[in-house]
Amino acid sequence: MLLEVADLRRQTGNEKEFAGRDSRLEIELRGDLFVFTEVLVEGEANNVGGKIYIRGSIEAKADLNCSCCLTSFTIPVASSFEETYYAAGSVEEGDLDNTGRIYSGEQIDLRDVIIESLVLALPMKPVCRPDCKGLCPSCGCNLNIDHCDCGPQAPDPRLAGLGEYLKQLKD
Repeated sequence: MLLEVADLRRQTGNEKEFAGRDSRLEIELRGDLFVFTEVLVEGEANNVGGKIYIRGSIEAKADLNCSCCLTSFTIPVASSFEETYYAAGSVEEGDLDNTGRIYSGEQIDLRDVIIESLVLALPMKPVCRPDCKGLCPSCGCNLNIDHCDCGPQAPDPRLAGLGEYLKQLKD
């Protein structure tokens, strides 16, 4: 999403509201592909004397895979963002110290801020529903759909000491 700032830059105190839609946004991050649909971005840009301060919100739907049963599902995500943009040449990149970004020309590209906000809004461990039973560790059956006859699993021998400790606590 490009934001026109030519009029905004002319005078300190100028404000501009903006909004934009995207039907589909794909983000590849470390080999994983994240798909967002119905992306809505709204916000306000302000000239605060030599820099453009942008504040906004994002709403979208994220297509994810459940971390327990691996089925696909869609969840709504919402996030807000704030960023300060400096015109190229007005400040050295080394002087920014992670407090802003540099733009050139008469437009600011908000794509990076939108991507960061959407990725940070995703759950760390997405689950299709709170009571997801996951997959059977023996046969791989989706326990939300089918029932398997694999029976109880033998405990991991590496956790035997912990099992004994917990048994002592109960007694």
